[in-house]
Amino acid sequence: MPPAVRRAFGFFAIPAEADFESDEGHPESISVNKHGVPSTQKTAYKGIGSDIGTLTHNNESITAGRLLMRDTWNAALYPPLLPLYQNGLQIPHNPDVLIHKDRMSGLWGAKTACEEFLKKEGIKTLLFAGVNTDQCVGGTLTDAFSKGYDCVLLGDGCGTTSPGFAQEAWEWNVGIGGTFGFVVGCEGFARGVGNMLSE
Repeated sequence: MPPAVRRAFGFFAIPAEADFESDEGHPESISVNKHGVPSTQKTAYKGIGSDIGTLTHNNESITAGRLLMRDTWNAALYPPLLPLYQNGLQIPHNPDVLIHKDRMSGLWGAKTACEEFLKKEGIKTLLFAGVNTDQCVGGTLTDAFSKGYDCVLLGDGCGTTSPGFAQEAWEWNVGIGGTFGFVVGCEGFARGVGNMLSE
């Protein structure tokens, strides 16, 4: 993985016995003590593949596994979506699929599992939803647009932890500015599909 990807998906580990707080932003990957003095001890930057250790979640001790490695707790499907996905596997025609990615974009590179699936199924129009709008969703949408797919961003089906202007910029560039495709709300999209099916 290139340095920028490793940095984006890493985390800082602070031992429980540490006698200082770490700077939340971690500028330049330097840890600081509670007085703002740079420190080279007590914290460690852990990148992709690093052992996260054991966590307590809902009063349960969980082995979190290696950071963002397939088949580990920390990289699993978001728990509320799991039963929906499992039900979707039972659909006799066009069942749900789960495709792993190894960059922010699901279509990064010359050939990805996602693109192979889309080509096999003859899918040309893609709907985009998820998090973060300005990172994973946006990265995949940009690559999809560049590869010739028709892109529709479900504006209220996306979210981001970035400032609000990041979401607004993506909605502008995709739909209003007309650069990458179209933006629609989830309700409007569902209503349009319902109208089409009733015709």
